[in-house]
Amino acid sequence: MTPEQIKTKVKEAFSGVDSEEFLQEQIKIGIQKHRKNYEIFKENNPEKDFIFWKTKNEEININTTKNQEIMAMGIFLLALDEFEKTI
Repeated sequence: MTPEQIKTKVKEAFSGVDSEEFLQEQIKIGIQKHRKNYEIFKENNPEKDFIFWKTKNEEININTTKNQEIMAMGIFLLALDEFEKTI
């Protein structure tokens, strides 16, 4: 599965009203984690930019078939996309 397919699968899995609210809350939590991690990264690597950091974060094991791992990766990637909008 590609990162885009993972994100799509997670969005579809949380398409119910209550589930959608849960997904949005998880994405908000993920954004905060990304913000902290990016700040630490920039302190340690001032010469590197956001694109470099994002690319490294997207290099995750996308070859899993376990639903829990797919959901976690999807939320991670969706939060990363949302965090990018704030940069």
